[in-house]
Amino acid sequence: MPERISRREALKILEENNCQKNVLTHCKTVAREAKKMAVKLRKKGVPVDVEFVETAALLHDIGRCRTHGILHGIEGAKIMKDYPDYARVCERHIGAVITKYEAKELGMPERDFLPETLEEKIIAHADNIVGECKVEGIEKTIESVGSKLGMKHPAVKRIMELDAEIKRLMG
Repeated sequence: MPERISRREALKILEENNCQKNVLTHCKTVAREAKKMAVKLRKKGVPVDVEFVETAALLHDIGRCRTHGILHGIEGAKIMKDYPDYARVCERHIGAVITKYEAKELGMPERDFLPETLEEKIIAHADNIVGECKVEGIEKTIESVGSKLGMKHPAVKRIMELDAEIKRLMG
Protein backbone atom coordinates (compact mmCIF):
# COMPACT_ATOMS: atom_id res chain seq x y z
CA MET A 1 0.00 0.00 0.00
CA PRO A 2 1.38 3.45 -0.90
CA GLU A 3 2.60 5.57 1.98
CA ARG A 4 -0.06 7.75 3.57
CA ILE A 5 0.41 11.20 5.01
CA SER A 6 -1.29 12.26 8.24
CA ARG A 7 -3.16 15.56 8.59
CA ARG A 8 -0.35 16.88 10.78
CA GLU A 9 2.27 15.86 8.20
CA ALA A 10 0.26 17.48 5.38
CA LEU A 11 0.10 20.77 7.27
CA LYS A 12 3.85 20.55 7.93
CA ILE A 13 4.55 19.97 4.21
CA LEU A 14 2.48 23.06 3.34
CA GLU A 15 4.36 25.09 5.94
CA GLU A 16 7.77 23.84 4.78
CA ASN A 17 6.90 24.92 1.24
CA ASN A 18 5.99 28.42 2.44
CA CYS A 19 2.39 28.31 1.28
CA GLN A 20 0.71 31.66 1.70
CA LYS A 21 -1.92 32.07 4.40
CA ASN A 22 -4.76 32.44 1.87
CA VAL A 23 -3.70 29.22 0.12
CA LEU A 24 -3.54 27.40 3.45
CA THR A 25 -7.01 28.68 4.37
CA HIS A 26 -8.37 27.54 1.00
CA CYS A 27 -6.76 24.10 1.36
CA LYS A 28 -8.21 23.65 4.86
CA THR A 29 -11.67 24.64 3.62
CA VAL A 30 -11.49 22.25 0.66
CA ALA A 31 -10.28 19.47 2.99
CA ARG A 32 -13.16 20.09 5.40
CA GLU A 33 -15.77 19.97 2.61
CA ALA A 34 -14.17 16.96 0.90
CA LYS A 35 -14.04 15.07 4.20
CA LYS A 36 -17.75 15.82 4.83
CA MET A 37 -18.61 14.35 1.42
CA ALA A 38 -16.40 11.31 1.97
CA VAL A 39 -17.88 10.63 5.42
CA LYS A 40 -21.42 10.90 4.02
CA LEU A 41 -20.56 8.50 1.21
CA ARG A 42 -18.92 6.01 3.57
CA LYS A 43 -22.04 6.07 5.79
CA LYS A 44 -24.04 5.15 2.67
CA GLY A 45 -21.77 2.13 2.18
CA VAL A 46 -19.66 3.63 -0.62
CA PRO A 47 -16.04 2.51 -0.20
CA VAL A 48 -14.04 5.72 0.09
CA ASP A 49 -10.76 6.44 1.88
CA VAL A 50 -11.86 9.34 4.13
CA GLU A 51 -8.42 9.91 5.63
CA PHE A 52 -6.77 10.08 2.23
CA VAL A 53 -9.45 12.47 0.98
CA GLU A 54 -8.77 14.83 3.87
CA THR A 55 -4.98 14.84 3.62
CA ALA A 56 -4.84 14.89 -0.18
CA ALA A 57 -7.34 17.77 -0.20
CA LEU A 58 -5.06 19.65 2.20
CA LEU A 59 -2.22 19.19 -0.29
CA HIS A 60 -4.13 19.66 -3.56
CA ASP A 61 -2.92 23.26 -4.06
CA ILE A 62 0.63 22.91 -2.74
CA GLY A 63 1.85 23.92 -6.20
CA ARG A 64 0.48 27.42 -5.51
CA CYS A 65 3.56 28.02 -3.37
CA ARG A 66 5.41 28.17 -6.72
CA THR A 67 2.80 29.55 -9.13
CA HIS A 68 -0.83 30.60 -9.12
CA GLY A 69 -1.22 29.84 -12.80
CA ILE A 70 -2.70 26.78 -14.47
CA LEU A 71 0.59 24.92 -13.97
CA HIS A 72 0.17 24.87 -10.18
CA GLY A 73 -1.13 21.32 -10.46
CA ILE A 74 2.01 20.21 -12.28
CA GLU A 75 4.20 22.02 -9.75
CA GLY A 76 2.29 20.39 -6.90
CA ALA A 77 2.86 16.97 -8.46
CA LYS A 78 6.60 17.72 -8.62
CA ILE A 79 6.62 18.64 -4.92
CA MET A 80 4.68 15.48 -4.05
CA LYS A 81 6.64 13.19 -6.42
CA ASP A 82 7.56 10.81 -3.60
CA TYR A 83 3.84 10.28 -2.91
CA PRO A 84 2.28 9.29 -6.26
CA ASP A 85 -1.35 9.22 -5.06
CA TYR A 86 -1.04 12.76 -3.73
CA ALA A 87 0.84 13.92 -6.84
CA ARG A 88 -2.06 12.68 -9.01
CA VAL A 89 -4.53 14.67 -6.91
CA CYS A 90 -2.42 17.80 -7.44
CA GLU A 91 -2.47 17.24 -11.20
CA ARG A 92 -6.09 16.17 -11.58
CA HIS A 93 -7.95 18.63 -9.37
CA ILE A 94 -7.72 21.67 -11.66
CA GLY A 95 -11.39 22.20 -12.33
CA ALA A 96 -11.60 18.47 -13.05
CA VAL A 97 -11.82 19.36 -16.69
CA ILE A 98 -8.54 19.32 -18.61
CA THR A 99 -8.24 16.79 -21.42
CA LYS A 100 -4.96 16.06 -23.18
CA TYR A 101 -5.99 18.27 -26.09
CA GLU A 102 -6.75 21.21 -23.79
CA ALA A 103 -3.57 20.53 -21.80
CA LYS A 104 -1.49 20.92 -24.95
CA GLU A 105 -3.19 24.26 -25.70
CA LEU A 106 -2.42 25.42 -22.14
CA GLY A 107 1.28 24.51 -22.34
CA MET A 108 0.88 21.49 -20.09
CA PRO A 109 2.14 17.96 -20.77
CA GLU A 110 -0.11 16.34 -23.37
CA ARG A 111 -2.19 13.97 -21.26
CA ASP A 112 -5.57 13.93 -19.54
CA PHE A 113 -5.80 15.72 -16.20
CA LEU A 114 -9.22 14.36 -15.30
CA PRO A 115 -9.91 12.85 -11.87
CA GLU A 116 -10.30 9.09 -12.09
CA THR A 117 -10.74 7.66 -8.59
CA LEU A 118 -13.67 8.52 -6.38
CA GLU A 119 -11.30 10.21 -3.95
CA GLU A 120 -9.87 12.41 -6.75
CA LYS A 121 -13.38 13.31 -7.89
CA ILE A 122 -14.46 14.28 -4.38
CA ILE A 123 -11.44 16.56 -3.95
CA ALA A 124 -11.87 18.15 -7.39
CA HIS A 125 -15.55 18.74 -6.68
CA ALA A 126 -14.85 20.20 -3.23
CA ASP A 127 -12.31 22.53 -4.85
CA ASN A 128 -14.92 23.52 -7.44
CA ILE A 129 -17.42 24.58 -4.78
CA VAL A 130 -14.94 26.41 -2.51
CA GLY A 131 -13.75 29.91 -3.29
CA GLU A 132 -10.76 31.31 -1.48
CA CYS A 133 -11.97 30.52 2.03
CA LYS A 134 -15.65 29.60 1.95
CA VAL A 135 -18.14 27.42 0.12
CA GLU A 136 -19.52 29.42 -2.80
CA GLY A 137 -21.26 26.67 -4.73
CA ILE A 138 -20.78 25.07 -8.11
CA GLU A 139 -22.62 27.88 -9.89
CA LYS A 140 -19.75 30.30 -9.26
CA THR A 141 -17.23 27.91 -10.84
CA ILE A 142 -19.49 27.25 -13.82
CA GLU A 143 -19.95 30.99 -14.28
CA SER A 144 -16.21 31.65 -14.00
CA VAL A 145 -15.15 28.90 -16.42
CA GLY A 146 -18.04 29.75 -18.74
CA SER A 147 -17.06 33.41 -18.88
CA LYS A 148 -13.48 32.48 -19.81
CA LEU A 149 -14.18 29.65 -22.24
CA GLY A 150 -17.83 30.09 -23.22
CA MET A 151 -20.79 28.32 -21.66
CA LYS A 152 -20.84 25.74 -24.46
CA HIS A 153 -17.22 24.70 -23.87
CA PRO A 154 -16.83 21.01 -22.96
CA ALA A 155 -15.04 21.99 -19.72
CA VAL A 156 -18.26 23.54 -18.40
CA LYS A 157 -20.13 20.34 -19.23
CA ARG A 158 -17.50 18.24 -17.41
CA ILE A 159 -17.77 20.41 -14.28
CA MET A 160 -21.56 19.98 -14.31
CA GLU A 161 -21.22 16.22 -14.89
CA LEU A 162 -18.85 15.85 -11.94
CA ASP A 163 -21.25 17.87 -9.77
CA ALA A 164 -24.13 15.62 -10.83
CA GLU A 165 -22.11 12.44 -10.20
CA ILE A 166 -21.16 13.48 -6.67
CA LYS A 167 -24.71 14.62 -5.87
CA ARG A 168 -26.13 11.34 -7.21
CA LEU A 169 -23.76 9.30 -5.05
CA MET A 170 -24.55 11.37 -1.97
CA GLY A 171 -28.28 10.93 -2.60
